Amino acid sequence: MTAILLFLILVAGAVLALSYLKVDKLKKDINNLRIVVDNQDNYTFLVNQQFEVKESNVKTPDGQPRLLGNVLHCKNSHEKGRCGEGVKCSSCPIRFVINKSFERQDDFRDLEASMELEGGNEALSDVDVCVDGNFVCVDKIPHMVVNVKNMTTREGGVRPKVLFISENAALYDRVRMALGISFRVLNVETEHQALHRLLHAADYHFCAVMTDARFYHANSALALILSERKEQLPVYVFAKKEERVADKTVNYLNENILSEELLKLVVSIVA
Repeated sequence: MTAILLFLILVAGAVLALSYLKVDKLKKDINNLRIVVDNQDNYTFLVNQQFEVKESNVKTPDGQPRLLGNVLHCKNSHEKGRCGEGVKCSSCPIRFVINKSFERQDDFRDLEASMELEGGNEALSDVDVCVDGNFVCVDKIPHMVVNVKNMTTREGGVRPKVLFISENAALYDRVRMALGISFRVLNVETEHQALHRLLHAADYHFCAVMTDARFYHANSALALILSERKEQLPVYVFAKKEERVADKTVNYLNENILSEELLKLVVSIVA
């Protein structure tokens, strides 16, 4: 009887030791993975459908909620206190595409958008970011792994780039998906952001500008600079028939233009 008890104790001890070794190895693997993630140039986030950041290689700013825009130091999120509650949040292309990806339960790639980020002493940085997302389920709950890369203005790249100026996030997403892997499409939402990039168009390597009638007709400074650069940079405005006016600067496009037609048009520009 004593021998049997001793054998059982030895077996239990071996099982516990093996379990400990497995747990210890798992902890080391997780730690090594964390080191890799924390030391990459990109910002990586695991977010749920409420844009709550569950894991990240970015520290949450003091006094800010752990929401995607707040962790990224987005100006609109800081001003309103919470990501998603600002007036501009409804037109944010990043929020729009992430929400659509949750609906589709699918990944997305190469979403390029401008962001105004708050730094120390309330300083603002106007930057372009490229965002990718991978749809995953964690404990059967939908999440998105969001990767954010800061794009420099002088990064040329192989693919031609289109400047899309609008607060219409749905239209931007449609254009971005229509042009696919052939073109990069940078979305800016304000006249200030647009003018800054147009004044340095050579650095950004734009091949064309696209906007919508509401934004174009509401911003006279934008219309002026586009008219000055119409020979170097073709301008296309999505508009309904009643929104079109006599304007030699722009080429009007049907709001419901087919994706194939839009791609063919832009390809002809750079051919």
